[in-house]
Amino acid sequence: WFVARSDDANYDGRRSATMTCQVIEDDVAFATVSGKALTVGAGVDGPTFSDGYSITLSAPPTADVVVTLGCADPYVYVFPRQLVFSPDDWEPNLVAVNASLRNASDTRSRMATLTHSLSSEDAFFDGLAVSDVEIAVEFSADSVPPPKLELVRFLDGGNGLDVLFDSPTNMIDGEWDIDCATLFEYAAQQFGADGTCSWTNSSALRVTFGAGAQIVPFDYVAATEKNAAWLKGGVLKNDLDGATLTSAAQYAEAQKPLHPVAP
Repeated sequence: WFVARSDDANYDGRRSATMTCQVIEDDVAFATVSGKALTVGAGVDGPTFSDGYSITLSAPPTADVVVTLGCADPYVYVFPRQLVFSPDDWEPNLVAVNASLRNASDTRSRMATLTHSLSSEDAFFDGLAVSDVEIAVEFSADSVPPPKLELVRFLDGGNGLDVLFDSPTNMIDGEWDIDCATLFEYAAQQFGADGTCSWTNSSALRVTFGAGAQIVPFDYVAATEKNAAWLKGGVLKNDLDGATLTSAAQYAEAQKPLHPVAP
């Protein structure tokens, strides 16, 4: 019920009849992918190393959500080709990717695009747009792919970010403190002119904001470039001796803190 407030004495303090309200949908429906730039290895005898990523829904659906994956390159292999999220099981789903050469004499690097299409009887997820994943197919002596962004999340105090990679990096010759601009596009704009970046281990980085930082938590409804951290390409390698491949330019949405500090 509601109570009216008015300067008109005839209405002030009047209570409405008791009403029942039903919340039809209080979550914003979207799907995110954990890695938007993959690298896979191809040799004369077939795939040499694979890569992968996960797909996550923002909320439990009211009906099954079927995600169909597509790639125009017949020599790029995706497992599985179809994912199903259900109201009772909507945990992140993993996708594995590898590739082979088109023919043994063509060892040139090439790019492929992996697309996603969603269908569901839940109208909020049916036909929802999901980011494509770019795949670099490399003829290389490397045995594992270069690192890629896995997660960017605001600290609980809102004063910085934790940046996680899916595998150990070479940390730019082992330096724990690093100029943010070495790794990230828009570093001064996103993190503040005096923002700092420090490795906490070989696959995790802590960003501490400086004055004027503009990055904001990811908002699907009003997404902008300020909602994400943008890793530069050609900088990071894996931590194995002799690694040659570098991470591709990529971005990851800045997720809200897990346990934000309450006022």
